[in-house]
Amino acid sequence: MKRTLTINISGTVFHIDEDAYDKLQAYLLDINRYFGSDPEGREIIMDIEARIAELFQEKTKTDGNVVTIQHVEEVIEVMGRPSDFAAEEEEEEPTEHKKRTFRTGKRLYRDPEHQVIGGVCGGLGAYFNLDPVIFRLAFVLLFLISHGIIVLLYLIFWIVVPKAITTSQRLEMRGEDVNIDNIKKTIKDEFQDVKKNYQKFRNSPSYTRGREKINDAGSVLGSALRVVLKIFVIVVGVVLIVGGLLTIIGLVGSLFISNAFLGIVPWSSHVVPNFFHFYVGTDTLNWLMISVAALVGIPLLALIYLGTKLVFRYKSNNAAVGLSAFALWIIALMILLGTGISKVNYFKRQGTYTQRREITSKADTLYLKLAPDEYRDYINDDIQFDDMRIASLNGRDVLVGHPTFDIESTSSTEPELIIRSKARGKTIDMAQDNAEDANYKIVIRDSLVNFSPWFEIAEGKQWRDQEVHVILRLPVGKTVYLGDRMVKIINDIENTTNTWDGDMVGKYWTMTPQGLSMAK
Repeated sequence: MKRTLTINISGTVFHIDEDAYDKLQAYLLDINRYFGSDPEGREIIMDIEARIAELFQEKTKTDGNVVTIQHVEEVIEVMGRPSDFAAEEEEEEPTEHKKRTFRTGKRLYRDPEHQVIGGVCGGLGAYFNLDPVIFRLAFVLLFLISHGIIVLLYLIFWIVVPKAITTSQRLEMRGEDVNIDNIKKTIKDEFQDVKKNYQKFRNSPSYTRGREKINDAGSVLGSALRVVLKIFVIVVGVVLIVGGLLTIIGLVGSLFISNAFLGIVPWSSHVVPNFFHFYVGTDTLNWLMISVAALVGIPLLALIYLGTKLVFRYKSNNAAVGLSAFALWIIALMILLGTGISKVNYFKRQGTYTQRREITSKADTLYLKLAPDEYRDYINDDIQFDDMRIASLNGRDVLVGHPTFDIESTSSTEPELIIRSKARGKTIDMAQDNAEDANYKIVIRDSLVNFSPWFEIAEGKQWRDQEVHVILRLPVGKTVYLGDRMVKIINDIENTTNTWDGDMVGKYWTMTPQGLSMAK
């Protein structure tokens, strides 16, 4: 039993016997070797394969679904062999080879090469070997006689008659043999026609004039683009010069208007806040300011320099200046990065400092009030960092922060205040020292306790994330009155009724075994 294979020829799938496949493969390889070197060889091979697929379809319809070796031999007989065609080309007067006598007969197609509307008249002209103009005139005449009914016949032809797309179809349209000779001849003739038309177009006066006009237009366009580019470069240079100068003037002006260049106040509070000298210290800040000036100023000067070169188009090969400026810029960047990293180490550890103050009063009720805000008119509202503010008082800057206040129960018989300060530092000891630098004032007069609205960082000390938390430990049975302004510092005081802090002020509260309750 023969083995059957599945192949694809020109997009059509066929089942073929193994011996037929070997013979067909050898035939196709022979065709590829013969036409592979031609410029139009690929198109010839594709048309030959398309014709072979058509012949196989016709034969498998009547003789079964499998392509046999007999079918392959018949197709080769129809198409011819490349070796036969090569032998004919060597003869001075070629004769018709006996294997090329098979004729398919003419078939009606629409001719796309001579079409005006749909190619119907061109196809009829090719079929009857007449000028297509005759059929076009006939259609026009019939259109006038039939009052337009002939249009319906033309549309039927247009729909029913296929268009001659492939080389095989164009050969069938003219009644020529669809074999290797004619396929090659047709494609070569078309290729030569295209070359002749192109050469004719290249040699025509209109092509020469058109090319000259294109060259002239290109020259004008190139000149215009060069002018536009020069103007654009000058505009960019002017923008760089003006922008760089204005930026430098603005920075320098803000420096000296706000304070001295090496003073503790760098630029305006919106650019580099006054807070920085509390973070790094005055001496370090001076170096930082010089580094920032170099880091920002050197690129601005480079932009101005580039702008002047673009505008005035001068040449400068002094690389030492550029390298020196770049080295300064790198040094400034390293100073900033090194300072930032070193200062981060001062926040590695956390420490606590605790103070206790007893309240000795014979009264059962304590009155808790917030003292007047002595810094209210001196706080810089533009500067705020982690709830810290800067107050300028008597010619000096003071770093202040809001404390927090809470009430807890105690088993002691007397109330007491716990003032717990927290801060960070490079070591635990340094963190505890920094916590001790947070000064908070509480004034006790018998049953009246005045709390300051702010705590201060000691003069000359730096910010290290200081916090102050005040706890009133109240014995059971004791009562407190929260003044209205205490709302600014109280922090989520627990009570038996879950009253919000803002609603606790202006009322009396008594400590009970269950917790802080509103007095009746």
